[in-house]
Amino acid sequence: MAQRTVALCDGKFIGIESIYTVIDGKQINIPDKLEQLRAKSRNNELFCPCGCGANLVLVAGERNLREQHFRIKEGFDGICQMPVEGINSIDSKIALKCWLEDKLHTDDIESRVPIRTVSESERKYEFTFLSAKKKVALSFCNEYRNLSDDKFTILEQHSNGNSIIYVASGDKSETNGQYPEGLMKIQRRQGYCLLLNVDGADYSKAELTVVYYEKNADGVWEKVNIARDKLSKFDISDSSQIMYHNHSLCDMLKEKQLEFNKHQQAIIYQRELDKIHAEEAWRADEERRKQARIKAEKDRKAELERREKERIEQEKIAAEKKEQARMEQERVEVEKRQKRQEFLKVINSGDCPEDRVLTDEGGRRWVQCEFCGKFAPVSAFASYGGFGKLNKGKCYECSRNPNINTEVNVSEEKARQKQRYDPNICPECGGRLRLIQGPFGKFMGCEDYPTCKFNRRVRKK
Repeated sequence: MAQRTVALCDGKFIGIESIYTVIDGKQINIPDKLEQLRAKSRNNELFCPCGCGANLVLVAGERNLREQHFRIKEGFDGICQMPVEGINSIDSKIALKCWLEDKLHTDDIESRVPIRTVSESERKYEFTFLSAKKKVALSFCNEYRNLSDDKFTILEQHSNGNSIIYVASGDKSETNGQYPEGLMKIQRRQGYCLLLNVDGADYSKAELTVVYYEKNADGVWEKVNIARDKLSKFDISDSSQIMYHNHSLCDMLKEKQLEFNKHQQAIIYQRELDKIHAEEAWRADEERRKQARIKAEKDRKAELERREKERIEQEKIAAEKKEQARMEQERVEVEKRQKRQEFLKVINSGDCPEDRVLTDEGGRRWVQCEFCGKFAPVSAFASYGGFGKLNKGKCYECSRNPNINTEVNVSEEKARQKQRYDPNICPECGGRLRLIQGPFGKFMGCEDYPTCKFNRRVRKK
């Protein structure tokens, strides 16, 4: 059989929490209430609230608090549509009932007092607890989605001058910065939210947290704690004000709001200071960047001027070099013309000098044939040079002409050379010979090399 937490008796709802009270801070069952409910159960006066007609039996007494409940009597074969109430809701109502018994010191606390039936749903709006003597009503909400404006309006319209205490479950009170729509409806009416956390149905372990929700400096909704302690540490004054350590929660709320607002204003002020400092730092950085740009522009202009001066100087040097090259070219041309004129003068005169090698303006060596008298480059001669014949030779035409007798001349020349032979004189150009160390040994070479390529091996002794 399903366990139930509420029964219908004499047209009133009786919750399982109604059998508990607190004496000297200890949670116990009420013997008279237990006996009264058992008698009504035996007389079949306890019914299921869903309207199925089933009779209920109270299961209580020397049992664990969680095991006390109402159940359907055996023999019922109908269909019961009574919804099962959550265990957290049951435990919270038991703790709140004990708290009211402990703080109000009255015996007229009714539980689950209905107000009216909403036609478009099966829910019944009710005061969770009501004390007519103390003029205090308490409404507990386990699910925030049930905190509708319609419910609050109906509760306030039917309060009949009773002060309403709104309590909600503390299991889902964190908002993660979002707007707590359901809890804000309580806060607008009560000024703060009472959040209950229970550990089973034990009143001594129940905790109450008093909070309010406010936007912080970032525009995010923040839960601000006013007080948090065991539920038994909170009292209810004669004026239905909830007290904590002899301080009204309304006064504590004002102090906490003032403290929170000061803190948020300090944050905003600090952010404004940080913003001002950031702007000043930005302006200082901008000024430094401006000065850096000015300096960079000056350096750029100075670099351009330096490069321009360097370019002008290089162009000047290049122009001077070009002018020097032109003058050198002119000098070379003049020398070539002079050499050409001297060369042509020698050629035209027919008088070949013997004190120097005869060359044209291009540096080519010319020799005069001693037989036919013509002047030609050395490439046109079969032989040339020798002692006393620096610019004399025998051309190929004369060497191939059989009519020219060269033996006498050759013998006379050899005799003359033999008489005047000097081993230190080049036989081809008449220059001085010098000893040269080559890669294959020592040899005698002309000092006019590379114009004269004469060489002679040195015999080893």
